[in-house]
Amino acid sequence: MGKMKGDDLPEEDRELKARLEDCVERAQSRDPRLRVGAIDTLRKEVCAATSSMTSVPKPLKFLRAHYGTLKACFQRMRDPAQKKHMADILSVLALTASAEGERESLKYCMMGSLVDICSWGHEYVRNLAFEIGEEWKFNDSSTPIESKIKLVLEIVKFHMKHNAETEALDFLMKVGYLELLSDEKKEEYIMRLLHLVDSTNYKRACLYLTSCSKYLSTPDHKATLDIAYDMYMKFRDLGSALRIVLLVNDHKYCGQNVKMKKVFAETKDFSLKQQFAFMIARYGLSMEIDDEMVADENEKNALQEVVYNTKLSKGYHILARDIGVMEPKSPEDIYKVHLIGGRGTKSSSLDSARPNLAAIFVNAFVNAGYCQDKLMTAIPDSLLFKNNELWRASVVASLELF
Repeated sequence: MGKMKGDDLPEEDRELKARLEDCVERAQSRDPRLRVGAIDTLRKEVCAATSSMTSVPKPLKFLRAHYGTLKACFQRMRDPAQKKHMADILSVLALTASAEGERESLKYCMMGSLVDICSWGHEYVRNLAFEIGEEWKFNDSSTPIESKIKLVLEIVKFHMKHNAETEALDFLMKVGYLELLSDEKKEEYIMRLLHLVDSTNYKRACLYLTSCSKYLSTPDHKATLDIAYDMYMKFRDLGSALRIVLLVNDHKYCGQNVKMKKVFAETKDFSLKQQFAFMIARYGLSMEIDDEMVADENEKNALQEVVYNTKLSKGYHILARDIGVMEPKSPEDIYKVHLIGGRGTKSSSLDSARPNLAAIFVNAFVNAGYCQDKLMTAIPDSLLFKNNELWRASVVASLELF
């Protein structure tokens, strides 16, 4: 974009342009006081313009022609504080003034103060995230992400604060943050992430992590689930935390039992622990309930019975009685023969010339939970086993279910 002529601008813009150009001149002065004042003015003008960016702000337009001058001024500076403040300004100006692919916004940001980078606006933060991702990609992961970890987490914090959890987590995965969770600093890096979520966004973050885990390789799969587990535990969403542990689906994973025990130990509510036990039983995972999970011996035995499904059938019968469905159903009830006006054949008759094997299986599966039925158990043995081998095998299998 060419430099705009002063006569083409409104009065207000001409005043702003003149003020900015005066700051550029004073920033090159040998007088430290003039430099400090000029840099502070530039920072305030640029920050105010970019905090709610909808188009290219006027200060960035007017300063674009002076980008090279300010870069040269930065190189000559000796005062560390002034140099950092100038680097902050150059980092923002690079949004529109730097050459494509140079990643100068990131370069000067890393040389700047790294204080409250989010005050420069959403577009600036998104551009930094993009340039970090580009650097990671073009360096083929050879640049350790630890060197920019503070900046990375500031960007993630900004996205989390503005309800952009998916963008924040995508950024972390893009720059290799999950790879840091496989070394000795794993706990430290997870704790840093936990500080970035609150009660308003952790559920969305965890949901996205668990969804992404399905498409990741084993190390990253476990890393994302570990993060989700710790987030749920931080906010005492214990049922969800246990569900995450069960999602690992690896009995050789040494952390699985430890984490399940931790979930149990986090509450003294026995009814809640029963729910946890039912979840484990439903998953089909066999585990011993020990003193770390529950101290009371009677409660421990009760939970162990739940985990082993010892009273599953009894519980089903209690539920069936409570909702009034204990009466077993005949094949006619199952098929709802009465709805077709009696045109169907009665498949419950075992003395039929054409035995209906389907009725045997349907009857068995529908009534197995009640441990009784109206078809098989009411027929004499002489009729049950009078037909061919396939029939007899089906009968035996059906009776075994009851």
